[in-house]
Amino acid sequence: MKRRGVGVWGTALGLVTLLSACTSTEQGTPVAVQPTVNSSLPGSATPSATGSPDEPPPEVVDVEAELSDMLPCDILSDEDITTLGFDPESATFDDVGVSYDCRYRLPGGESPIMTIQLDWDYSVDQLNLTNYTVEEISVGPLRALRIIVKPPSEHCQISLDLSEQAHVSVFVTYAGTTEQACAIAEDTAAAVEPLLPRSSD
Repeated sequence: MKRRGVGVWGTALGLVTLLSACTSTEQGTPVAVQPTVNSSLPGSATPSATGSPDEPPPEVVDVEAELSDMLPCDILSDEDITTLGFDPESATFDDVGVSYDCRYRLPGGESPIMTIQLDWDYSVDQLNLTNYTVEEISVGPLRALRIIVKPPSEHCQISLDLSEQAHVSVFVTYAGTTEQACAIAEDTAAAVEPLLPRSSD
């Protein structure tokens, strides 16, 4: 049964993504806000009246519908999971409560634990980020947030912004250090990003 809820870290994970240059770091207690992301994204402005009348209109992507049809354990292939260092056979699907995610462990069942969570009801700007340090980054072409609990621990979350009402988060927990957790979360987010729906440009 699919459901949604505002939150950070999925079930017991609680953390709220990685790759390129950091544009800003915010420390404090960000709370749910009205999303403003699309106001600065390509394609958010009113389309120009100029252009060839023979050009087909841009395809409209229903990000929320597409994301809700996806299964978190099917996003990455077994080969992808193995390349990231995790055991594909350890995949555990959870759709109870506010969770809709897939959890992976290392071969032998060791930590860290990596989780991919889908959410088609809330954007990254609607996450409750109280008590987290938040850094805005990019994962491929997507805006993302790197989220670390305060004080820093061995957990890291990267949340990818897909639309005004959808995001995907990668959680890594019990990685030994924050740096190691974020490195794994960043690699996972980079592998997941090309496979996700997103708002049309």
